[in-house]
Amino acid sequence: MVDKVAKGHRLVMQNRELIELTGILKVQSFDPKEIVLETELGILSVKGDQLGIKLLNLEEGLVDLQGSVGALIYHRSSSNAARRGFLNRVFR
Repeated sequence: MVDKVAKGHRLVMQNRELIELTGILKVQSFDPKEIVLETELGILSVKGDQLGIKLLNLEEGLVDLQGSVGALIYHRSSSNAARRGFLNRVFR
């Protein structure tokens, strides 16, 4: 079994057509309109048209995407949202 070393999450986009990502743990779903990735920092949705996966190497945490990118959305993880909700209730 290979130990995975956390290398951090990085996103580099060129001309809204090519995205190079590191720190990817899993591809949750993908189709030509949306690709959903699990990163070291939470869930990332990439929305657009004619999206595709150009490179996929989950052992290294690397993913390259191509297509016409319309939006990048980072979603809060449920554990972070619950923790913030508790702290907000305590410190009101």
